Amino acid sequence: MSVVATSDVGLVELLGVRRQSAIADFRRIDRILEYVGGLEASGYEFAARISTVAQALNWSEHQVQNRVCEAQTVRENLPATWTAFSEGRVDGQQVAEIGRQAGKLDHAESFERLDERIAAYAELHTVGELRSWLKRRVAMAEPEHAAERYEGIYGERFIRVTHHEDGTGDLYANHLPSIILADIEARLDRAAKAITEPDDDRTLDQRRADLFVGALTEIDPAHDGAKAPAVAIGVLVPASTLAGVDDQPGVSADREWTIPANLVRELAISASPFWYRLLVDETGENILQIVYTGRYPPDHLKMAIRFRDGTCRYPGCQVRGSRCEIDHRIPVPDGPTAGDNTWCLCKKHHQRKTFRHALPTHDGQYWLIADTVLTE
Repeated sequence: MSVVATSDVGLVELLGVRRQSAIADFRRIDRILEYVGGLEASGYEFAARISTVAQALNWSEHQVQNRVCEAQTVRENLPATWTAFSEGRVDGQQVAEIGRQAGKLDHAESFERLDERIAAYAELHTVGELRSWLKRRVAMAEPEHAAERYEGIYGERFIRVTHHEDGTGDLYANHLPSIILADIEARLDRAAKAITEPDDDRTLDQRRADLFVGALTEIDPAHDGAKAPAVAIGVLVPASTLAGVDDQPGVSADREWTIPANLVRELAISASPFWYRLLVDETGENILQIVYTGRYPPDHLKMAIRFRDGTCRYPGCQVRGSRCEIDHRIPVPDGPTAGDNTWCLCKKHHQRKTFRHALPTHDGQYWLIADTVLTE
């Protein structure tokens, strides 16, 4: 998301403050690197300096060490991105995310290809959007290492429970397979929405949480291992991966996570998945190019739109397509019910458009809000 143009003086001032804040981020990180630079990361002097920086900034030592590692990755391997950071075009939070994700790469050419595009993307998008974009780029840059990375992280899986002083607590499940987590989430969504008792005033989130606890408190100790997904989990898979031509990863419908090629092929030969060409119907026609009668798109068009868009199309919004409403860019009857006139908008941004608080251009590339123009 980016402000393309505005006559709002207050917003212009805010943009200037944002840039100065990003430059301040750079100066702080650059000074930290200078202070700890040249020291062995495992040495006592390095640890002592990390501790000193933590005390000076009121950060934890773990936080300082992470920022140092992330910033060193960017400075040493992504020079164009580091320059953009020094100029205030990307900020410290973005650089930390870039360093975390780029640190998984092994080859110089992979860093070079990423560095060519990363600053331009980061300038126009939120940290959440940048994180998803980086995950895809890293997975696609070195697909031959994806299986190795997966096995390494999966081998560190764990469950952790923390308790609060108010009688509640949190349950963390880390480093589990994305396809399994997506399956669990879809099951909880489906079960929570199926509860229709009129006297049940729980929110959807509360129902999901209660169902989750109910399922875990009835665990069969004799059962070992996760079941294969039995609900519809959308994954975009290159045909070349299924054919074994290359190892490009599968990407989730919301573009949030990836699946290594070897796992995609394992799923493909199991009995569980149902594969089909999403954008082509049984007659061989492109679903998105057909004009349908009536105001409401048929289910297969809704699914195609949600896969195509991935998330809400409002700038900066990452509500996944499966939780969005299907909106007509040009309202019926002036606009047709067809792929090029329909898109995903979450309920909030759909209402914002409907009540004309935010007006998109017909192609959706720009949005006008008062005196400000935004772009995706």
